[in-house]
Amino acid sequence: MIKFKIKPYDVLFFGSGKPFNAGDTASSIFPPFPHTFASAICSKIYSEFKIDVSKILKEVYGPFLYNEEDKKIYFPKPADIYTGRKGKDNKIYVLKLPNKNYKLFNPENTNGPGVILPVYVGEEEVEPFDGFISQDGLQKWIDGKEPERNEIVKFKDIFDYENRIGIRQDIDSHTVKAQDGLYRIDFLRLKEKWGFVFWVEFNFNNDELKKAGLDDESKILNFFNKEPKSLKLGGEMKNASYEVSINDIRGTLKQPNLENNKIIKILFLTPATFDNVNGIFPQTISGMKIKSIISNGFVKLAINSKNLNLEKYIKNALKPGSVIYAEIDSSSNQNLWFSTFKRTNNFIGTNLIIYSKGG
Repeated sequence: MIKFKIKPYDVLFFGSGKPFNAGDTASSIFPPFPHTFASAICSKIYSEFKIDVSKILKEVYGPFLYNEEDKKIYFPKPADIYTGRKGKDNKIYVLKLPNKNYKLFNPENTNGPGVILPVYVGEEEVEPFDGFISQDGLQKWIDGKEPERNEIVKFKDIFDYENRIGIRQDIDSHTVKAQDGLYRIDFLRLKEKWGFVFWVEFNFNNDELKKAGLDDESKILNFFNKEPKSLKLGGEMKNASYEVSINDIRGTLKQPNLENNKIIKILFLTPATFDNVNGIFPQTISGMKIKSIISNGFVKLAINSKNLNLEKYIKNALKPGSVIYAEIDSSSNQNLWFSTFKRTNNFIGTNLIIYSKGG
């Protein structure tokens, strides 16, 4: 795998599938989609070699965050980690699947999609929040332990929004498309110590890479180490610098020992999209029985690509950090460690999962 550590020079804008009109305010989403970073990497190769880049990537992992002070990687926070309601305390609380009936309710009668909803049992008032968790904190969650509060950062500690004026551009030429197409943009600016980290597996069976002489990782590494080491990111094509190395993401976290654990938690590290009736959550998992799903909501994935013959293709997806509780079939032997569920092929990098002890 090729690892990219990416540091923006300026503000960034990452769009979603949510439409807006002239005069509206367009707000950048966070975290950005995997295919946004995949496109930036492919574009740099295309600009040099003019090859067909539509199938040169086998898989991508991220984007995640990198903290330049503690030198740690931060992943999307699991959705079953809550905090005190309205800032009444600064602690964290991990929800559990209820294993009994309570005085106020029977968990089996809740309005989930045919599943039991996880709950927090205690005196505190708790609520969900958006954030990222350090690799050390996530390792504790994976091992069935409770992370420390200082191992989790909220969005407000990672970036700020900056409001600017934009004008409608042609998506291919990036030239002005309409004189009256002004709109406001809420860009995001990463705080000083934060950057992105992203992994790429190239498809070395691809004839286009062979045509460009990029037929192994060392040659890819040499190409990306040439100056200028910059990528164009996001809807406004802002420049970002990068460092590149050969590295495997699977070494950042250790798999848990699931001996005597019939229930596991499956964590989505990237947006999760499914091909079923409603397209928002899976109905079944081979070799497993879904017990519960918890998420901080959904986002609209969007892509506009001539290479893929797609014009503004939009699909609903669960946000990164979504968690599925599943009961393992004793005969199941599928590998869920940094793997992907079956997904819509157009959205490379989605449905990336790892798992943890579930109780």
